[in-house]
Amino acid sequence: MNALADDSETHARTETPRWQRIALLVAGLQCLIWGVFIIAWPERSSVAYGFTEPPTELFLWQGTGLVIVLFGVGYTIASTNPMQHWVIILIGMLSKSLGPIGMAWTVYQEHVSRRVLFLIPINDLIWLIPFALILLQVYRKRMSCVVRRS
Repeated sequence: MNALADDSETHARTETPRWQRIALLVAGLQCLIWGVFIIAWPERSSVAYGFTEPPTELFLWQGTGLVIVLFGVGYTIASTNPMQHWVIILIGMLSKSLGPIGMAWTVYQEHVSRRVLFLIPINDLIWLIPFALILLQVYRKRMSCVVRRS
């Protein structure tokens, strides 16, 4: 059974375009760095996110950092086989789409400074195209399998 698992893993790696693995690894590394930054230096990171003062409940802000670290772990796992771990990529794409909307809303409500908007392109928008292309490939491959079975 291990030989079968090794063969399917090798097949998945050779079938997956290299750029997909690299994109997911870089996305994972970025999340790991940002998440650790928030956890280790909550006061400094909250200023980077546009707060005029650090949140009164720093542990909640650090919890946000933990979630970001977990996304980083997920993207790193997904890089090993995007076809198998497509759900992680889908959840990431949803977060990269909905996060900026929420951030823009908090700026509109004047809860945080407009400075936070500079984070949207470097933390979120740059990943929409690669994630969408990976998910499109997953969809096409799955649909071709369904058509072949019929």
